Amino acid sequence: MNYKKPSSLLKLTIKSLLRDENLAISSLRSLPGELFPSLFEEAYFERCWNILKALVQSWPFARLPLGDLREYPADEALKALLDGIDVLLQQEVLPRCKLRVLDLHFNGEKFWSVWTGVDDTVHSVRRQLVADGPSRNEKGRPSMEVCADLILSQCQDNHFCTYILKWIKKRKGVHLCCKKVTIYSLNRENVKLLQSISLCDVEELDINWIWTTPEPQKLWPFLGRMKNLRRLCLNINILDAIPSNELENQDHPITEFRSEFLHLLYLQQLYLESVSFLQGHLEKLLRSLQTQLEVFSLIDCTVTERDLAHLFQSPHIRQLKELCLRGIPLTSVSEPLGALLEVNAATLQDLDLSLCGLQDPQLEALLPALSICSQLRSLNLHGNRLSMAILEKLLHCTTGLQHLCLQLFPAPLESSNPQGVPQSWVLDLLCTQISNILQHLGYSRSIMMSSCHCSHCARKEFRNWEPTFIPCSHLYETHYGELKAIVIPFRIIRSGI
Repeated sequence: MNYKKPSSLLKLTIKSLLRDENLAISSLRSLPGELFPSLFEEAYFERCWNILKALVQSWPFARLPLGDLREYPADEALKALLDGIDVLLQQEVLPRCKLRVLDLHFNGEKFWSVWTGVDDTVHSVRRQLVADGPSRNEKGRPSMEVCADLILSQCQDNHFCTYILKWIKKRKGVHLCCKKVTIYSLNRENVKLLQSISLCDVEELDINWIWTTPEPQKLWPFLGRMKNLRRLCLNINILDAIPSNELENQDHPITEFRSEFLHLLYLQQLYLESVSFLQGHLEKLLRSLQTQLEVFSLIDCTVTERDLAHLFQSPHIRQLKELCLRGIPLTSVSEPLGALLEVNAATLQDLDLSLCGLQDPQLEALLPALSICSQLRSLNLHGNRLSMAILEKLLHCTTGLQHLCLQLFPAPLESSNPQGVPQSWVLDLLCTQISNILQHLGYSRSIMMSSCHCSHCARKEFRNWEPTFIPCSHLYETHYGELKAIVIPFRIIRSGI
C-alpha cells in the first residue's frame, strides 16, 4: 500500500482535531490506520507531544520510520516517543498497537513513503519479536527494536546516540540495532559508544580518517567482532601520519588487521581508498578473505605490480558485480586484467578504470574481454589518454552488450591542440561523430565525455541511472589577483532507438 500526501481537506480536518487534545487522543481507538501517518507528522511539527505519545501507543503498523523527521530535531519529541514506548513495554494487553521497530535511519525517503510495515526481513541477529506486537516474551529477549546508524566523529555532537543508548540500557525489553557504523574519530567517548552496541548487528562499516597517533590497534578488535559485516569501506592513512621511530617497535598494521579479517565470514563488498599500509601486503589481505566478493574497489592506493598480480589471480573475486580500480596504474598489467574480466564476464555490471594511465595499446588488449561482459551496465574510462580511433573500436566491440547504458570517456587526444589545451569546437565535432556511430549501431545508451583529468570532478552518482556531476571545487586560475574557477567542459551524448 502506498501512502500519498493528504489532501487539503484532510489536512484541515487533522489540524482541527489537533486543537482538541482530549478528542484527538480518545479518537485514536477508532481512527482508520491510513490516517495515522498524516496525524503523526502534523502532531510532530505542531509540537503536540501528548498526542504524539498517544499515537505511539496506538501505532497500527509494525514499523515507525523517523529518520527523515530527525532533520527537524526536538528533544521534547524524542522524550514523548520514548515515554510512549515505555507505556507499551509495561502493558500486557495491546489491542491495537503493532509497533515492533522504531526506525531512525537516514534513508533519504520521505516519511509518508515508508510508513507501512517492516520492509526488510532481517533486523538483528539477537532479536525475537512477537508477531502480534511488542509484548515481552518469557525469555526476556528484545520485544522492541530501535534501528539507527551510528556516526563517530571528533566534532559531531553524539548527544542523540548517547541519550538513546542510556535509555535502552535501563530497559530489558528494548534492543538497539546499528546496521551501519561510520567512524571519523576513535576518541575515548567514541570507543565507549562503540562498546555499547551489539557489534554482531553491524552490516556496514565505513572508516574515514588519518591516524595521527599509532592507534589502529583500538579498532581492529571491534572489526573482528562484526561477524555479520557485509560491507567494509576503508579510507585511512596510518604510516604517513606516524613518526618512523614510533613504528619501529610495532607490528605492521596489516598483521592484526588481517587476523581480524579472518572472522568476516559474510563480507560481500570491500572498498579500499588511499589505504597507505597496503603496499606490498595486498596479497596477505586477499588471502584472508573468506567469501566471494560482489564488489571490490581499490582507489588511489599505492600498490606494487606484484600486488596487482596477486589481485588478478585471487580466487575471491571471481563473481564480481562491481570492480573499481580508479587511480591505480595499469599500464603494464593489461593482460592479467583482461583475464580477470573474462572470469567475471557473466556477473560484472559496473567497471571503473578511470585515471589508470591507460593508452590505446592497453585498452585494445582489453577489448576482447570487455566484449563478452554480458551484464555490463556502466563503463568508466575517465582520465585516460585515448584516441578517437580506439574509442570507435570500443563502441563497435561492445555492440552486443544489451545492458550497457552508461559510459564515461575521456575527450579524445585529437580534441586538444599540441600544447594539450582542450579545443571545445573540436570536441563538439568528435561528439557528433560518436553520436552518428551510436545511431548507426542502434545503441540506446548515454556517453559522457570529459576533457578534465582531475580525480575530484566528473565523479558520478547513479540515481535511477541518471548521471549527476559533482563539480570540481579545487581547480583555480589567477585572474587579476583574484581566484577564478576553471570551467571544465563536459559533453553528454544520448542515443535512443
